[in-house]
Amino acid sequence: MKTNIVVFSILLAVFYSCTQYVEPDDPEPESKTLIFTSFESGGYASLDNWISPGPPVVKFATDVPPNGGTYSIFLKAREIGAYVYTTVPALEGTHNYKLTFWSKSTEDPGRLEIYLIQDGNKVDKKREVIQTAEWTSFTIETEFTASASDSIEVMLVGSLYIIPQGFNYFDLIKLVNLD
Repeated sequence: MKTNIVVFSILLAVFYSCTQYVEPDDPEPESKTLIFTSFESGGYASLDNWISPGPPVVKFATDVPPNGGTYSIFLKAREIGAYVYTTVPALEGTHNYKLTFWSKSTEDPGRLEIYLIQDGNKVDKKREVIQTAEWTSFTIETEFTASASDSIEVMLVGSLYIIPQGFNYFDLIKLVNLD
């Protein structure tokens, strides 16, 4: 009988330790996050802080990547206006940035672009062309040297052509300062 109690106590202790909540590490403090978008707010699809030409070429989808919540953004052909963008103030001086996002594409690929804007001109650009049919995580790392009036623009772009028309999905866009 004592053996059963000991075994039961050990199993209970092991079970308890396996179910205990552990606070995850956040490698990027919120103060270093310049953009974070999951295209939803309060349980509804949202384009908060993004500029869009609107439907029918920019829509929301319930097809999302792992940990993507409920909605992603769905873009058709760039030629008919399928793009959205957001702009944030650049940090003054030379800084390193990391842009992470999830995306997938069908038929004709889409892309994500990040620019430094100085005096209204896009002076430095990095891009990632999306050619995968499955949700994939992408990372762009870049360095910008900016003055106080400069900004950073992130643009999500649909497929290049109407025919063959591809569809492009984006979600979980995050831009952080690495310094």
